[in-house]
This record gives sequence, structure tokens and C-alpha cells, in this order.
Amino acid sequence: MIKNLIQNEGKKALYKKRTYISFILITILIPFIVAAINDGGKTLESKIYGQLADSFLFYGSVINGYLSTYIIIAILISHMPFLSTIVASEIVSGEYSKGTFRMYLTRPVSRNKILMSKLIIVLLYTTFMMFFFFVYTLFISYLWLGGGDLAVFHNGLLILSEDDVLWRFSLAFVLSNLVMLTVSCLCFLISTISRNSVTPIIITISIVFIGTAVAFIPIPFFEKVNPFLFTGYIDIFLTAFHDPLPLSRYSNLFLVTSLWSLLFIIISFKSFKNKDILH
Repeated sequence: MIKNLIQNEGKKALYKKRTYISFILITILIPFIVAAINDGGKTLESKIYGQLADSFLFYGSVINGYLSTYIIIAILISHMPFLSTIVASEIVSGEYSKGTFRMYLTRPVSRNKILMSKLIIVLLYTTFMMFFFFVYTLFISYLWLGGGDLAVFHNGLLILSEDDVLWRFSLAFVLSNLVMLTVSCLCFLISTISRNSVTPIIITISIVFIGTAVAFIPIPFFEKVNPFLFTGYIDIFLTAFHDPLPLSRYSNLFLVTSLWSLLFIIISFKSFKNKDILH
């Protein structure tokens, strides 16, 4: 039964135009940014080398597809929470407004199974969208600018060899996806409560914005609270390119995102189970 429900929810998501908004935006935007990086390569390169250029002689260029991918992800990662809410915001609230839940309830299917199928689609959508974002950016950047060593800033200028880069991007995807899944679970929760598909997006993005602001405000209280907020890990993908890797922070990330996601899911199911859908 649950398999049929998942397939049904998947088909409904595929037939909705809003499902493809994230992929269209990413597909169109990435080449423009890569072109801009390629055009401004000399200026960017001088900023990376900084004063080192006066003391050392560098051969080749650090402007390549890997650096382009790194920069693009750093720029756009803060906007991914918005894209991850597109399906989650409507998948439950949209059913309220259309009145289709009344038809659902005439069948011998539990509310928990209905909601679980929708949650699975939301999680799959978010994961696939993030995977597409990383892979497509890497593909376009590499195709346009080629490969090479990756220059990042960690305790100064850190040069990562080309053989040491791809697995780091894979790690960056996993780390970022954990945060985006939590954002999707939050939006999913609000969608089970609201009968308007816009409200979950607004509330979710507002929460993410406030949580992100807390991470950048140098107040002792906020600094103590931030490690317990999932919004404090939105830029954690950057640590995938550190040497050594901050494994303890990864443990915190997994614990914090898991607990918040579980809390959002539990509240979603309780709310949906007790909701009067017939009115």
C-alpha cells in the first residue's frame, strides 16, 4: 500500500510545473556564473595570491573548474533553503485547498501512510535537487574551465591536489544535504498545519534567515546557542575542503539535524492525525 502511495505522490509531483522551478533556475544560472568567473579570472587570481605574488613565482593558473564549483556553491548555498521548500510547501497544504483529502479519507488508508508517502517524496526531491546542483555545477565548470588543483583559504592559502578534490565535493554534498533535508522537514511541518501553500515558504525562509543571522552576530549568548541550531550549519560544506577535517563538527551536524528533523516529523504526524480535514 505504501509503495502505491509513494508512486502516486511521485506522479503528482512530476505533473506539477513548480517541481521543475529549482532545476530550471539552476540550469540557467550556473553557466552565467561560470562565464563571469572565467571573464574575471585574472582579478580573482590576484586576490587569491594576494601578497604571496610578491614573494613566490606561480606557474599556471588556479582558476579552473574546481575553484569555479567551490565559489558557486559558496555563493548559492544560502539560497538552497528556498528552493528546497518549493515542493514541501505545497504537497500537503495544496491538498487542503483542493479538497482532495476528503476523497483520500473515503479509502481504507491510514493518515500516517498518506503523510509518510508525501514526506518520502519531499526528502527524495530535496536530495535529488541538491545532487543535481552539485553535479551540474561541477560538470559545467569542468567542461568550461578544465581541471587542476583547488586553492581554498584555511589557515592561510591551502592548495588541494586535483586527485584530492572529487571526494571532498561528495562530502560537501552530504553535509549540505543534511541541512537542506532539515529545512524541508520544517517546511513540511508548516505545510501540514497551513491551508495556504505560500505560508510554509514564508515562515520557513524567515526562520532560516533569523537562524543564519544569529550565526553571524558576535554575541556570547548567540554563540552558545548557534551550535544547537541547524541553521548554523548551512555553510558547513566549506569544511569539506579543510585539512584536517573537523570530524567532531560533523558529529554535531548529524546529531543536530537528525534531532530537529525528527522533531518536525513527529509534530507533522501528530498535527495531521488530529486535523479536521472535512471542513
